[in-house]
Amino acid sequence: MAYTLKDRSYEFSKTEVTHEVFKVGKREGSLFEIEFTLTFSYGFLDYSHNFVWLNEDIEILIHQMNKMDQRESGTLGTLSPGVSFSYLKDPHEKDLYEFTVYMDTGYINAYMGTESKLGITLTASKNEIKEWVASLK
Repeated sequence: MAYTLKDRSYEFSKTEVTHEVFKVGKREGSLFEIEFTLTFSYGFLDYSHNFVWLNEDIEILIHQMNKMDQRESGTLGTLSPGVSFSYLKDPHEKDLYEFTVYMDTGYINAYMGTESKLGITLTASKNEIKEWVASLK
């Protein structure tokens, strides 16, 4: 099933990011792999790539998101390479954030983590962002 996080001004920006889990691996102890497609959409342009995370990566993200209120801006990351996040709290609206999802272009092209990134930024509420991440499980 696909889950989409849309920009607050989607009707004008047509900006959204979608993930779709296509395979869940066998549990080994408390860990299992989650294979998913991440798609950036800008209205007339879509870009997708497949990634593999551990269920622990999602738990780490949710834990980090619970602390987003403590800082005006920050980054969120996982143990698995390929995807990272940043956020900036809106100074005028309490629960609104500029949320950026990055795909690592080194990982996309050579399966090697680098600091070069392709990103999409959306404005969304903290609750919408948390639900979108949690839906990977």
